Amino acid sequence: MMLVRVAIVEDEAELHDYYRKMIEAWGDARNIKLITTFVKSSEEYLFKYDRQNQFDIIFLDVCMNGMNGMELAHEIRKFDRNVQIAFLTGKSEYVFEGYEIGAVRYLIKPVEESELIKVLDACMEKLGSSKEDYLTIKYHGENLRLSRNEILFVKVEGHYLQMQTVNRAYEWKASLKEMLAKLDSARFVMVNRSVVVNLEFVNKITREECILENGEAIPVSRGAYGPLNDAFMKYFFK
Repeated sequence: MMLVRVAIVEDEAELHDYYRKMIEAWGDARNIKLITTFVKSSEEYLFKYDRQNQFDIIFLDVCMNGMNGMELAHEIRKFDRNVQIAFLTGKSEYVFEGYEIGAVRYLIKPVEESELIKVLDACMEKLGSSKEDYLTIKYHGENLRLSRNEILFVKVEGHYLQMQTVNRAYEWKASLKEMLAKLDSARFVMVNRSVVVNLEFVNKITREECILENGEAIPVSRGAYGPLNDAFMKYFFK
């Protein structure tokens, strides 16, 4: 049975049970185990779950007091590119902005069960197609699942690998050869003998440095510059 973690950020607490019943009925019909979490505001979400990547699907009420759902979506996208986001709204003026942050779609209030089911099915289809974007590493004796989409770079230091992701850094005993076998060579490219970068996070390449989105500069070796620059051009202009 598949486990799906759903969050609903909705300041109208009286609607929580309404959404819960429809989501649970959808899960039962598809043999999906659900963990559903209700949050009453954007501020509460950021306080409890910021940068934790705990959810697969998030429903955001657009119109809330304080930070609205659209603003929260932009904050979530800064550190989580994979979570499926859908909006709950009574208005349509946010539609185009919603597509900019990769929203699945909008649900117009009052939400009808048939429309909610369509959104959940669409989210599951996207989640299923992104399974290959995860890898598993042995970290402190446990199997840890990480998103390839959130890896900035991997660096070898002696017998250890150091991985920097959007949220945090990891270090464990392994070889760079083992890690390269788990990464897409069209997206993860060597910048020198010790470091491989994710082209998604590269802002600029010079003959001396590879500049990432976070401002970090990684030295580029003489022999790596040509292949790195070619890979960058092919990746973004394919």
